[in-house]
Amino acid sequence: MKGWRYELRPNDVHMFLCEKPECGAQSRVSYRYYSPGTAMTLEKFRDEQTQIVKVLEQRTPGQKISILGIEGDRGTSVPRMFKARRLMVKPDGTNEYQVSGMLFGARGAASVISSSATEKSSNDNFAQFVVGVMLTLAPASR
Repeated sequence: MKGWRYELRPNDVHMFLCEKPECGAQSRVSYRYYSPGTAMTLEKFRDEQTQIVKVLEQRTPGQKISILGIEGDRGTSVPRMFKARRLMVKPDGTNEYQVSGMLFGARGAASVISSSATEKSSNDNFAQFVVGVMLTLAPASR
């Protein structure tokens, strides 16, 4: 993607770092693929988000994280998506907005996380990447 620097991180995490003003200074988006058959309900996703917040806050003393919203498709059919929006206030007082999503398709699942200094950039960057990731999870065309 133009304006983004790609890095392959440990555990098959695909990281993109913003290098243009339009996507927001220091913004980043990462995704990771999972095998088909990954089962998760919206309720389980909500529970996991609560646990993730606790772990992240414990990892960095003084950091406070608020869940701004959780939404997603009900049921277990594919395609479907779950999305959580979070505000992280770091110990130095700076804000970071995150959108964390789980995508489920016919060929597998993926997690996508977008982080930015503004909520708009975080949401916009998530939307930009999630389309391509979801297309890779769609059934192969004949």
